Amino acid sequence: MSDEWIKIFESDFYVREMIKVWDEGEKWANWIDEVVNKYKLDKKVLDVPCGIGRVSYFLAKKGYDVTGIDISEKMINIAKSNIQNGKFIVGDMRRLNEIIGNEKYDLVINIYNSLGYYSEEDDLKILESIRLSTKKLAVINLDNRDYIIYNKPSEYYTFIPPYLVYSKVEFEPETSRLKVYRKYYMDNKEVGEINYSQRLYSIHEVLTLLKKAGLKAIEVVSGYSWKKFSIMDPEMTIIATPA
Repeated sequence: MSDEWIKIFESDFYVREMIKVWDEGEKWANWIDEVVNKYKLDKKVLDVPCGIGRVSYFLAKKGYDVTGIDISEKMINIAKSNIQNGKFIVGDMRRLNEIIGNEKYDLVINIYNSLGYYSEEDDLKILESIRLSTKKLAVINLDNRDYIIYNKPSEYYTFIPPYLVYSKVEFEPETSRLKVYRKYYMDNKEVGEINYSQRLYSIHEVLTLLKKAGLKAIEVVSGYSWKKFSIMDPEMTIIATPA
C-alpha cells in the first residue's frame, strides 16, 4: 500500500473517525461470537485490517485469542494500548503469509469495507491471503455499491469530534470507484483535508472475486445481523469457507 494511503490512515482525521465508531465494535464482536458458536469454531481470530482494535478489544474481553494486523504503525500502536492481551503486528494484508508464516486461524475477519483501496488484482491478493490464513471461515464485510450509488448524498456534513467534516462524493460508473473529498473544520477554520477513491462492489462481483480466490460463500447477510442480504441493504457480510 502506498505512502499516500498510510498518510491517510495515520492522520488524526481518520483515527478520529475510527474512535467515533468504537462502540460499533461491540456489536460486531457479539455477532462474531454468534458465528463462532454457530459454526463451532475455536476462539482464535485474525482481525485484518484491525485498525485501532475496535472489534478486537471486545473479542478479547470475551476471552478470544486475537491477532490483529494493520499497515498503519500508528493504528497498531493504538490497538496495543487498547488491548493488553492481544497480539498486534504492522503488515500488509496482501501478504499475510510473510507476517504470520504458516499459522492458521479458525476465523479471519475483514470488517469495515476494507477492500477497494487499489485495484481488483490487489483485492484478489487480499482474499487469497485470507484463504491461506484460515482453517475454517472468513468473514468479509463491505459497503454495497448498489445501495451507495442510489442512496448516499453527494454532499453532506458530519461531526467527528472535534471536527466538523464536509464531504463530497462522486461515483465513477466506468471504474466503479467512489471519489471522496473531505474538508475538516475546527473553530470555523479549515484545518485539513483528505481526498481518495475506493472501488465499490456489488454482491455478484464479490462472489466472483471470492471464487477466484478459492473461497466459497456459505451465507450472505446484512451487516452484523442474520437478516439475509438484499440489494437495498447498505452493507453485505459474507461468511465464506476455503473451497
